[in-house]
Amino acid sequence: MFWNIYRKYILRAVRSREMIGWTLLFPILLSTLFYFSLGSLDEDMEFQSIPAAVVENRAMETEGYLKQMLEEISKGGEPLLDLCRVSSEEEADTLLKNDEICGYIFMEGRDPRLYVKENGIYQTILKNLLDSYIQTKDAVITIAGKDPVSALKLAKKATGGERDGEDLTPSREFIRDLELTGKKPSATVNYYYALLAMICLYGGFHGLVVVENLQANLSPQGARNTLSPGSRWKLFLASYLGALTVQFLCVAVSFFYMGFVLKVNFGTSPCAALGTILAGSMTGISFGSVVALPPKWKGGMKSGVLVGVSMICCFFAGLMIDGISYIVKTNMPILAAVNPAARIADAFYCLYYYEGYTRYFQNIGMLLGMAVIFGGICVIATRRVQYESI
Repeated sequence: MFWNIYRKYILRAVRSREMIGWTLLFPILLSTLFYFSLGSLDEDMEFQSIPAAVVENRAMETEGYLKQMLEEISKGGEPLLDLCRVSSEEEADTLLKNDEICGYIFMEGRDPRLYVKENGIYQTILKNLLDSYIQTKDAVITIAGKDPVSALKLAKKATGGERDGEDLTPSREFIRDLELTGKKPSATVNYYYALLAMICLYGGFHGLVVVENLQANLSPQGARNTLSPGSRWKLFLASYLGALTVQFLCVAVSFFYMGFVLKVNFGTSPCAALGTILAGSMTGISFGSVVALPPKWKGGMKSGVLVGVSMICCFFAGLMIDGISYIVKTNMPILAAVNPAARIADAFYCLYYYEGYTRYFQNIGMLLGMAVIFGGICVIATRRVQYESI
């Protein structure tokens, strides 16, 4: 009887257009829309060399340290400035009006001036760069009156002309870069991870059907199962495993579609990613079974509660706004810990970003714990239910 119920549930779920539509076709369509709307977001957020110009007039020729500094930060494979040199201010103005540069530096007397068309990040960087040079120049002039040798060293260090020796520059570095992982931070992957979390929670629709098949006052199937000689927990387990099989396969198809067709990065461990899908599907189905328990709720109301709670969880997991999950975790860590969608998305993110599996297994443990709690509530609530008449 166990395998018969298991097989029949799978056939019923596969034939259900609503079930397949929400758990298979809808996520594929939505992920495709994500691909076309968010595809260039990571490229747009990458830092690019700042297009700028410098007017090489007579005053600039006498400012040797400024020219040397600009040359140093315009060298290398990924220079800070994409610098072009012009011979007149009119030529620089033309480039600025045509949006070919973000700003240009013009020497007026002994002071460098920065001219920009509008405010922005790149313009702010140029201004801070020039302000830093002016402050260092003033410091050199002040020190030169007392110690000319130290002033010369400071000027060389500030412009990159000296790499060794005693560090006298005020911008002395006390930190160094450490690479925690080989993966680049991405602003798009979390949307796909939260979408997979939503699909896992939509497994709650299966949970609604599983409980309906166990309650005689909700469906004809429930009445027949109530009269059957099989134990209630075996009936629940057979239907639950059937629901889990269908749900896991549907989410797995979406996962492989995102990974191989849309080229979403899920890390280097596909088995662990499939384990996340399995744990998330178990949690979603178990949650749906709990939502189905109130006998006075109609089917539409239960579906509405399931969708509403799932969407709220997915919102706080970052499906609509990137970074909202971090804000919730920082300010309300308990709420973030019990949010199954956030745990699913964070498990995927751990596989993508972190080298170790400690945080990943913590998320999986929380998901399995929630699945066990929800499933236990459902079994306890339905195992000894009796009816006056069927």
